[in-house]
Amino acid sequence: MLARRCWVACAAILAAAPLSAQDYVWTDNRPDAAPPTGIVADRALPAGAVELRYIFSNTKFDGVQFGTDLVAPITVLDFYDSTPFQRRDRMHRAVLSFGASESFTLVVDAAWVDRNRDVADEQFFIETSAAGLADVTAEGLFQVYEGDATRVSISAGVELPVGSTDKTGDLLVLQEQILPYEMQPGSGSLSAVPGVSAMHQNSFGTVGAQVKARLRLNDNDRDYRLGDVVEANGWLGYRLNDFFAITSGVRALSWGSIAGVPDDVDIGRDPGEDPIFSGGKRVEIPLGLNVLMPEGGLEGHRLSVEFVWPVHQDYDNFRIAQDWGFSVGWQK
Repeated sequence: MLARRCWVACAAILAAAPLSAQDYVWTDNRPDAAPPTGIVADRALPAGAVELRYIFSNTKFDGVQFGTDLVAPITVLDFYDSTPFQRRDRMHRAVLSFGASESFTLVVDAAWVDRNRDVADEQFFIETSAAGLADVTAEGLFQVYEGDATRVSISAGVELPVGSTDKTGDLLVLQEQILPYEMQPGSGSLSAVPGVSAMHQNSFGTVGAQVKARLRLNDNDRDYRLGDVVEANGWLGYRLNDFFAITSGVRALSWGSIAGVPDDVDIGRDPGEDPIFSGGKRVEIPLGLNVLMPEGGLEGHRLSVEFVWPVHQDYDNFRIAQDWGFSVGWQK
């Protein structure tokens, strides 16, 4: 349901493009032509073109939320032995794209993640951390429509389970234990990654929409499977001049509950270890700036920065609420 509503919203953004854009010819050599920092595999590249992107992101989570309401962390101790109340996720992401033909582009997306989480019970407080290579995504992007000012693409890919699912740490039990699901860099499952993207441009700016899913295909070697994820993005890039563009829009995520209960976790110890009712939804508003060097020694280099704030969060169980995040990107 959320994915359907998000796609309708994204389609409405595209439909809002001025009618005067009908006679405009698409160009990549504009700061608004690239999507906001966190969106990849959005359009096909010209044949033979190679694009490299690097993205650093930092996301802060603070406070405990149940459903759509913030609750006191001590409330969690009525149901679990401990309560997480803060988390910080950092990611270094590299994306390599190659235009195999005018209508087909290969995209490989890899990341190193570093997560830090604060947990407490009635007597003690502890900080846990985990870092490692995340799952790697390989996609094929097919451009199915190319108008004067419009690009529409579909994508099909796989997420390869190279990230670890058995990182350990101290969980207030005075010995190393397997960390909760949200602290693991990988999923352990092969996933299908379908998607669709559309972008439309005129003399003032570019509007775009993308819907992408991650569908888990198998249980991992710890006998569980993360929930499927659907992410929908709608964005607008307003061109200030040949160098700068402001970006904003809406981003929505929906994920299902974890299936399976591993033998090496205690579901009563921490809500992050409880797979039951572990799904949720979140809607975010991003605001960013794209910078393009259209000529000179740095021609073709793009820099971007984006801040993100959640405007709606709905969790099926106790979860740490997202507070804010930012990302910085470079591409050539």
